[in-house]
Amino acid sequence: MIRKNNTKFEMLFSLGFLALLITAFGTFFLGLNLGIDKTEAKYANLKAITIREENETSYQQQDLVTFYYVVFQPYQQFKENYLTLIEDITHSSKPVSSDKLKDIRDNAKASYEQIAVHSIADSSPLLKEAQTDYLKSLKLFEESMDQIKSKAGNKKGMELAKIVNQDEFTVNAKKYGLQAQKKYYASMLKWTAKTKNGVSADYTYKENIGTKEWSGYTLAVKNKAVTDMMVNEQLYVSYLPQDFTAKIDQLISSGKAEALQLNSIGSIVKVLIETDAVKSKEFVKWKSTYYASESLPELPFFAEY
Repeated sequence: MIRKNNTKFEMLFSLGFLALLITAFGTFFLGLNLGIDKTEAKYANLKAITIREENETSYQQQDLVTFYYVVFQPYQQFKENYLTLIEDITHSSKPVSSDKLKDIRDNAKASYEQIAVHSIADSSPLLKEAQTDYLKSLKLFEESMDQIKSKAGNKKGMELAKIVNQDEFTVNAKKYGLQAQKKYYASMLKWTAKTKNGVSADYTYKENIGTKEWSGYTLAVKNKAVTDMMVNEQLYVSYLPQDFTAKIDQLISSGKAEALQLNSIGSIVKVLIETDAVKSKEFVKWKSTYYASESLPELPFFAEY
């Protein structure tokens, strides 16, 4: 009789425990789905864009200039502020105030709102896509700071910077930013192809390009190639693609690449990244030397002296 009671109790206990597990898993997945739905809702307005086909009016200089002022420049300003703040955090020997993370979040939100109100011409689909990618990047930066604030605790500089850089939202925010940059420079290449004979409207970078072949490219092709490299290497940095291009050209023209037996652009890029040799304003420094005869859209970052 006692054995029967024990068996009955064990069965009831097992059923109860199983019911508890089912309830717990159900609650977890319900919460997960609600979280996904909530995130999807935030991006709904970014997905609802209609991309039209390119035509003869696509990628006019005015399209590139408008994009520069209403999308690229505001994002670049956020990016520079973000990188400066991360640099400050990295070298801080004291626990970092949550206000610094809040500053990044607030800057991302403000930049998002500034960019989102502007409409980009449907006739230039790459620019339209680039705007969307920049907006996604900013939204993810905003999300990442909220996530990190709960993990940060009293972490000091290097530790906190590592948490920020490894956060999944931050990683994807940078990816979207680099993809958007690539599409903007691809749009410049399309503009160049319309204004200069013999230039292809599309180009994809390959690591085994020799220095001789590279030197025969126009600046627009080189810059597009560099944006491909920056996506591949996840180079989320303050300098611009044309700064990297100028440094590559300077290394080749000076004979240093040959002296170092760097015979492909891939090997040159590797050395430049590893030595952190590329700085802002490289293009301005070498513009008159290497690019005086180039046909460039009238964008501020090409016209600076």
